[in-house]
Amino acid sequence: MTTNARGFAKWLFVLVAICGSGAWGQGYPNKPIKIIVAQTPGGGNDVFARAIAQKLWERLGQPVTVENKVGAGGNIGADFVAKSAPDGYTLLVAQNGLTMLPWVSKSLPFDVAKDFAPVGIGVTNPMVVVVANNLPVKSIGELIAYARENPGKLFYGSPGVGTPHHLATEWFMAMTGTKMVHVPYKGAAGILVDLISGQVQLLFGAFSSTSPHIRAGKIRAIAVAERQRLEEFKDLPTVGESLPGFEVNFWFGLVAPAGTPDAIVNELSDAQKVIVNMPDVRNVLSRIGFDSNPTSAPEMRRIMTTEIEKWGKVVKGAGIQAQ
Repeated sequence: MTTNARGFAKWLFVLVAICGSGAWGQGYPNKPIKIIVAQTPGGGNDVFARAIAQKLWERLGQPVTVENKVGAGGNIGADFVAKSAPDGYTLLVAQNGLTMLPWVSKSLPFDVAKDFAPVGIGVTNPMVVVVANNLPVKSIGELIAYARENPGKLFYGSPGVGTPHHLATEWFMAMTGTKMVHVPYKGAAGILVDLISGQVQLLFGAFSSTSPHIRAGKIRAIAVAERQRLEEFKDLPTVGESLPGFEVNFWFGLVAPAGTPDAIVNELSDAQKVIVNMPDVRNVLSRIGFDSNPTSAPEMRRIMTTEIEKWGKVVKGAGIQAQ
């Protein structure tokens, strides 16, 4: 089915639902809701989904289950939701990497901008710039100077081509006129081992995975890529203090299939805002480094639109080939 045909089918579904005596007539929700996680159990996406699923169940009065549909770098789960009925009963845990997919994935079976209805971002995870202890830099200014003096001699790690870690570093290089060598790994654990040993010198990584090693003195944090300094690391400057305009973080939220009625999207969005700020939920999420920073549905759409455009420019400018 073409994108246009799929879109027509979804709007037809909504029209029938409104005019008929189906789910709308009985009020939403009137059956179980499913949250799709496109990654394996135990990861950040999965923890986030399970942390809010039970509370959604309690708030909405219908069972909310979590199902992991993994494969193809998350595309299988995302495609399943994109092609589901736009009735509010199938949701996807989305993260900022979704906005990079149009530029780094070949033959994407869905349109990130057109096939999803953003519900809202629920949590964020700060991105920090960390370096090996044997690298003689202690600030973003010193990193830029060192990289300019040693083009092609600094090695930075990422969990793979097209990941937030990779594209954030490429954007940093584009903004600073520096050139460093990308070393892709199959996960963050391998990068941290090599960063600690000094085999790679730099990582733009998640605060949740790097903070234990920062506190232990095994690696050095030189900046956070957030708009503001972190509460627990107030002496750590932002990248933007030295490089205005540079801001990146990891975010996680919910999206529904495109065409889902606004009333349903707004109800889910309002529920998520309340849930992620509940003390017990905040406690669970903070254990993995997540901060509760809920947005509205329109704000999530604005963020996604802006990031799709931004990462497209970064990928094209760096000459990264879709895989």
